[in-house]
Amino acid sequence: MNKSLLFGLIILSFLVLISFVAPYLPFVDSSLKETVMRQKEDGGFELPPFAPSADFPIGSDANGKDLLSRVLLGTKETLLTILAIVLIRYFIAIPLAMASFYSRLFQRILVIWNRLFSFLPPIFFVILLIGTPFITFSSNRYLWILLVLALIEAGRVADIFYQGMVDISKKPYVEGGIVAGSSPLTMLKNYYWPPLRPFFIVQFFSDLGRTLFLIGQLGIVEIFLSVEFVSQLGGGYKVMNASNAWPTYFAEITHHIWSHPWLPITGTIAIGLTIFAFSLTSNGLQQYFDKKYKRA
Repeated sequence: MNKSLLFGLIILSFLVLISFVAPYLPFVDSSLKETVMRQKEDGGFELPPFAPSADFPIGSDANGKDLLSRVLLGTKETLLTILAIVLIRYFIAIPLAMASFYSRLFQRILVIWNRLFSFLPPIFFVILLIGTPFITFSSNRYLWILLVLALIEAGRVADIFYQGMVDISKKPYVEGGIVAGSSPLTMLKNYYWPPLRPFFIVQFFSDLGRTLFLIGQLGIVEIFLSVEFVSQLGGGYKVMNASNAWPTYFAEITHHIWSHPWLPITGTIAIGLTIFAFSLTSNGLQQYFDKKYKRA
């Protein structure tokens, strides 16, 4: 019994279900009403974030919004965001890997791409690129962030599949296809893609978890996917988060971890559980395909 795959798919199915039914659950405030102040039991008043209570089961955020509602409503946004990033990344990486295998020009491009983005952690390049005024103030900020996050890791993914194609090219059955006069497209379809397909599926789920971890780091440095610019009394503008994605709970983490720990803890549990589910699914699929092809 493949327990890793079973438990991974159960958790992921639960998260997908939550993403669709969350707005209709009776205990979820789909309007995310702000509570700017509330009265204490002793007669005084307190400001948000509010600690866990009957009104706020796991507390509230800094704007007085119910944190449980935000977490459940943010599930769909978070999952769709990482899925979009990985799909864009693979849409770029797979053709680049195949082109690199057949062309020295693209192979050099892949080498340069990897060298450019591999000597520092990806988060540094993300901060550098997303922090540019062009992206910061763009009306398509969300799409630009998706593209940046996809491009930075596209070289790594392309190199993985390129190396896979190099290893496959050394197999005897591939030499048989070459001797038979098969075209590059036929070779790709009949000889390279079948053994790459299981690896592609395993790597895809692994990258979903890796991407979620990366955007979680964005929350720590307070780079949000969607923002609003709110005018201040001094004439300037303040960047305010307009997203319900889980990484936003890490904003001002050094302050909240001591005074309002339910905020970072909630984000950590939600992201950690999802990454764990992707890891279980990836490992389970690896075991499934290993067992399948060993039997064959």
